[in-house]
Amino acid sequence: MKKKLVVFIMTIAMGVSIIACGKNDDFYNEDNGCGVCLEDGEAECEAECETADDSLITADDEVLEVTVENENEGISFSILDDGKTVLEKLGEPASTTDDGDYHTSKYYNAGELTYSTEGDTTEIVEFKSFSDAWKTSKGITIGSTVDEILSAYGESADEYDSEDGEHMISYTYTNGYSIYFTLNDNNEVVCFQMCLGRG
Repeated sequence: MKKKLVVFIMTIAMGVSIIACGKNDDFYNEDNGCGVCLEDGEAECEAECETADDSLITADDEVLEVTVENENEGISFSILDDGKTVLEKLGEPASTTDDGDYHTSKYYNAGELTYSTEGDTTEIVEFKSFSDAWKTSKGITIGSTVDEILSAYGESADEYDSEDGEHMISYTYTNGYSIYFTLNDNNEVVCFQMCLGRG
């Protein structure tokens, strides 16, 4: 529990690079319209990210709930899996940035993984997808609609517009992870992310 709290605090402090999908991402050379918080708006972001205990969700299968799959490359993993195993599955990243014990790797398949290292332990902090090559265990991917999200995950525990006008749907679970969907003006998913330490 202590470790998850530390991860949560570090995640907030790292701003756009870890908390949310970067709105202007040079690597993908396009504005994916994906983001929750700006560095100069962290106070508002933190308030948005807090979820009341009575709105937490319990998953039938916790590992499966935060599993993603890339059928094209035959990759499947959960953010609850061992971090070293996940990194091996993803292979060589296109780029990696480091911030102390925290690392963010971007991949050519438009997946982005943030993880922490402490001694010999590697733990996933967040996975983000900008491509329909990746889908959640419930079949949601880039281009999925709000109706498809609600049909797959149920009524949202939290639905709101971020400070910069992006529409967000999020689900926060009792074991401390969250799933976020960022939507465009057509109510289609432009980015999804799975995070530890947001609950």
